[in-house]
Amino acid sequence: MDWLRRIFSGPGRGAERRRYPRYPVSAPLEVDVGGTTVGCRLENVSAGGIRLTPAVVAAAGTTVTVRHAASGLALRGRVVGQDDGATRVQFDSEDAGIVVSSWLRMAHESGEEGGGHREG
Repeated sequence: MDWLRRIFSGPGRGAERRRYPRYPVSAPLEVDVGGTTVGCRLENVSAGGIRLTPAVVAAAGTTVTVRHAASGLALRGRVVGQDDGATRVQFDSEDAGIVVSSWLRMAHESGEEGGGHREG
């Protein structure tokens, strides 16, 4: 029945349906792209992925590793898009929620958290 709902919703209506809630968080991260490490900031996070600023120079589909240097926690993912000077990364691991919850807790404890969450 899901496929039927998608047909009738059409483009524009319900086109942005996120599987997980997003949490606005501002924290420094490192991104490994093709052997190069670049610094960026985590803008928001969910169990499914993150949005990074400034945009990381990488084409959609590129595999990246996102690392929180202070904790040593890292997640692999792939670039799914660029918009408004930011890069969206989807996590490869189904267990990403564990790492994400750690990032959120650490950001909250350090006072960097933006607070709240957004449903998509």
